[in-house]
Amino acid sequence: MKVSHIIIGIAAVMGFTACDFTDLTPTDKVGDSQIKTDVSTLKQSLNGVYSKASWTVTIGSTATLSDDVRKGGQNGGAHDDSYKWTYSASTGDHNDLWASYYSVIAEANNFLENAEGVKAETEADKATLNDIKGNAIFLRSYYYFDLLRFFADFNDKQSYGIPYTDKAVILETLGRNSVEECFKALENDLTNAVSLLQNEHPQNNGYASKDAARALLARIYLYEKNYDKAYATAEQVLNANPIASISEYPAVWTDNTTKEVLFSLNRTSKDEKLGEVFFWADNSSLFEAAPNFIASFDPNDIRLNLFVDDGVDRDLVPVKRIIKHKGATDNVGLVNEKLLRSSEMLLIMAEAKAQTDVNEGSRLLNQLRKERIIGWSATTYASKEELLKQIELERRHELCFEGHRWFDLRRWELPIVKSETNKTLEVGDFHRLMPIPKSEMEANPVIAKQQNKGY
Repeated sequence: MKVSHIIIGIAAVMGFTACDFTDLTPTDKVGDSQIKTDVSTLKQSLNGVYSKASWTVTIGSTATLSDDVRKGGQNGGAHDDSYKWTYSASTGDHNDLWASYYSVIAEANNFLENAEGVKAETEADKATLNDIKGNAIFLRSYYYFDLLRFFADFNDKQSYGIPYTDKAVILETLGRNSVEECFKALENDLTNAVSLLQNEHPQNNGYASKDAARALLARIYLYEKNYDKAYATAEQVLNANPIASISEYPAVWTDNTTKEVLFSLNRTSKDEKLGEVFFWADNSSLFEAAPNFIASFDPNDIRLNLFVDDGVDRDLVPVKRIIKHKGATDNVGLVNEKLLRSSEMLLIMAEAKAQTDVNEGSRLLNQLRKERIIGWSATTYASKEELLKQIELERRHELCFEGHRWFDLRRWELPIVKSETNKTLEVGDFHRLMPIPKSEMEANPVIAKQQNKGY
């Protein structure tokens, strides 16, 4: 694979300093010298790679960039650059995105390099070693794809993508692969991960399974507009992992069931609180649900009350609180972070079929709505355009505050309208892509020539 030009974070492990995201301290629970001793120690160190992973920056950024939220009373300017679309190369959430995502990738690449020195003597150890490697490749792929979605025009395969390497790079200054190269690398990596991972289906969904890797592949195929592969891959996952029924669904969001959860970052009491992206236990309201988002729900849709409730903020002002990630304990906002779910697979299948078979696409969409809307009557939509509009609406509802809406509106090349601020981000506006951070541009002479247009 052709590698582009950026310094990937392992340089920091060697004591080399360049740009912000290279200044990393490995979080492995054991040192590099110990990693190479045996499979059981390597398995322990995999937790260090997972400990780097976080979903909060993704959720906060995508929500505030999209049309689903408005500012709360105690916001105090949080995420203002994203909310107002006023970010530049030096300011905005994208700086944290770039640094934190490449930190996970660097950790995974370092881990995989060390794993090559581990000898597996028994068949059981060989299987475990493969599974460990598959997990690291899967996690790396997840973050590479999110980087691609934020920083690249994924609708144009010949445009700049993001720097993509599967090696622990030390001194090279690497630049941006094309979008097409990134897609191919992602497909290759995830196909490899499927072959290495040992669990066909999620057993402990805090670690990757073959189905989790396939689910990420299905998402990637959808973005590529490779609808046949998107449908077939999502169907394989969904057949083994059905969506939660209308009675099971509420328990998904309180972590009282793992039904339909294909992969999650599982949290304990000392970990980050995803729900605090929107409001805090003292009722400080950072962002609340936008009125037009609320108005878009069917009155009989069970999701609205699961995801949004009426409350008051710290100043006793009524607010529409976003409670999708509130959790079920007194530790408000502490919840497992569900990165891949079967409901998304069903929506991928519906969108893929909508391209050629409106009746089948309608049937698939009705299958989901029947389990989310009380008394739903099956509907066959009259045209591809009408069906796709309904799929857009259904993705907005089912996948809200899970990091999809911002990318969906860009993927469909639709304007993004914020009625609360009377602002519209038109299709051609350069702010629809995040800028490469200034710190990276200054440290890397190759990528300095590859900034996104407009910045």
